Amino acid sequence: MKSFKKTLATLAAALTVASGSVLAAYPEKPINVIVPWDAGGDSDLTTRIWADAMEKELGVPFVVINKTGGNGIIGTMFVAKAKSDGYTLINAGLSNMFVTPNFSKTPYNLESFTPVLKITSAPLGIVVAKDSPYKTFDEFVAGAQSKTLTMGSWGASSSGTVLGNIIATQAGYAPKYVHGQSTAESMVSVVGGHIDSAIAFPPAFSPHVKADRARVLVMNQKMDTFPGVPTFADYGIKGNFEAWSAIFAPKGVPDEVVEKLVEASAKVMQDPKVLEAFNNMGTVVDFRHGPDWIADMKGTYSLMKDEADKARK
Repeated sequence: MKSFKKTLATLAAALTVASGSVLAAYPEKPINVIVPWDAGGDSDLTTRIWADAMEKELGVPFVVINKTGGNGIIGTMFVAKAKSDGYTLINAGLSNMFVTPNFSKTPYNLESFTPVLKITSAPLGIVVAKDSPYKTFDEFVAGAQSKTLTMGSWGASSSGTVLGNIIATQAGYAPKYVHGQSTAESMVSVVGGHIDSAIAFPPAFSPHVKADRARVLVMNQKMDTFPGVPTFADYGIKGNFEAWSAIFAPKGVPDEVVEKLVEASAKVMQDPKVLEAFNNMGTVVDFRHGPDWIADMKGTYSLMKDEADKARK
């Protein structure tokens, strides 16, 4: 019996050492990073900048995969059910991680994932075409009060529509939403003259504004990239209207994997070329990780849940 117990103890020790060696070697193969939205949108562009930099830092391919459908549910659910080994990650954000699970029935929620790190945040804005008759937000509101104006968003229960409704209610108008698959798609419709406006984030509208094809009427916060653009607060609209991009792993991923990803990200997020790439997109680098960030997220998630509960009454 003693010999049997000794054998088990030896085997357990060997497995522990082997497991530690595997984790120490992470990553040993390509890492798939799922984007649950179309290529060219905010999340996609943010993910590719981060993934390219991480690939150089860690020496393994970071493969960005656009797994779209169901207002972000398809790709998010795929990662929630993936193996918790650190080789399948997702760039999640306000919409698929906070809004959809609370306003719709989904097979996942925030507790289905292990938060790894936050990459960026992006202030929400209302955008029109360059030749739009609405030169200011005041003019836009007046126009929307006199007739129904169309506004591009990316799903009936998306963060764009939820936040857009909060803004519209406070400003006193009710837009008719035209839902696409991404903010990039909405911007194409705006500059093409197919819709009156879009609610979007800088990664999607910045190229069109810089090319003088679109105009930002109002944003969540002032940015040097868009001088002179007023904020929602300037018009007395209360609330924080921003999107964010963060990396999540399936629930149960080893702490060592999270630490390795955070450590590498901390280095690449200080690279001037990476910072410049994010700045050119119009996003704000907002690198966070750890207990304080996770606690803040859970607090916001609870607030969103409360809003969803009110909407159902």
